[in-house]
Amino acid sequence: MTVQRFQFNPKGLLQLSIAMACGLNAGLAQASGFALIEQSASGQGLSYAGAAANTEDASVMWFNAAGLTEIEGSQGIVGMHVILPKTKYTDTATGDSDTPSTTGLVPNIYWKGQYGNYALGFGLNVPYGQKLEYADDWTGKYHALKTDLKSVNLNANVARKLNESTSIGFGLNAMYVDLNMTQLTSPTTTGTIKANSWGYGYNIGLLSHPAANTRLGLAYRSEVVQNAQGTYNGTTDITSDVTLPATASLSISQGVSDKITLLADATWTNWKAYDELVIKTSLGTLSETNQNFKDSMRYSLGMIYDFSDKWKLRTGLAYDETPVPDAESRSPRTPDSNKTWASIGFNYKFSTAMSMDFGYSHLFTQKVGINKSTPTALVGEYETSVDILSAQLVWNY
Repeated sequence: MTVQRFQFNPKGLLQLSIAMACGLNAGLAQASGFALIEQSASGQGLSYAGAAANTEDASVMWFNAAGLTEIEGSQGIVGMHVILPKTKYTDTATGDSDTPSTTGLVPNIYWKGQYGNYALGFGLNVPYGQKLEYADDWTGKYHALKTDLKSVNLNANVARKLNESTSIGFGLNAMYVDLNMTQLTSPTTTGTIKANSWGYGYNIGLLSHPAANTRLGLAYRSEVVQNAQGTYNGTTDITSDVTLPATASLSISQGVSDKITLLADATWTNWKAYDELVIKTSLGTLSETNQNFKDSMRYSLGMIYDFSDKWKLRTGLAYDETPVPDAESRSPRTPDSNKTWASIGFNYKFSTAMSMDFGYSHLFTQKVGINKSTPTALVGEYETSVDILSAQLVWNY
């Protein structure tokens, strides 16, 4: 067995990660709440159906580290997702409208190697993000003007086959978040909150072949507690403890012929753990936002068609529940709603060593209301649609 060894510069990797987190934004988050599921261009074309059981490439490590045992040899992936949301707020009382959404870029980098019987993996992801910018004179200016949340996650994984039909995987995560929020506090004063922190978590996964051409994947990602520190208006020190939610996924991949594979997935997100955003100073609470988030589910179905030796076609559908329970709990910083995904994609092999994945998704969302009474009345509706373009290069070596 060939043993692949690797070296990397931790300091350089850390600097690169922070630069990516601060230099890119995620637009309007496209999974539930303010989470981002855009972690694989091959998965994008499937609406991420069967993600914890789909071992087409090393991006599986984000969804189920055990899937690394199915990737032969060594592999590197560089991917990018362009998120194009269209969000419109319309005020019930005045009829005024605003369009706060912005275009987002979400990068992914993966590496998979082998050390003896162990498959090794490293991933760099953007798991959370939100960027909304309202006009300075919009109706809800005392609630929110700008919300800019960036994140980057460093994920080291190891996996091993227990036997010919079962594999396990484990990973450690270091997640950096950076938050910048503004809102009007008086007719002539804008309040600005800036904070950042590192948090840590783990992921575990199981992959099984219970029958011929069948893969079952079970995966769990732990919550990550962020003890953020920063400033209010550049002078007052602030702190905020936030719990980013755990997730659990059950996936299946079933080959039904030499050319067709069907996939399905159900993913639970523990948004109740997020609870609220409380920002404190040494003198007491500066801001408290409780959106009453509930746990949410995501369901997806997809199909892969091996058209030829060079072309592989993909399609998928998904339904993504919002954790926001009602109009009273909805925030102009997270105007989330239920989403229905429709996706297509393909893989093209340039050679045995190099291939490209492309995915496109359109997200249909419900028109949802917002009903706030403090600090000022904000009653209206949000209407959103989203297009996502994803591409990645896959190098086998």
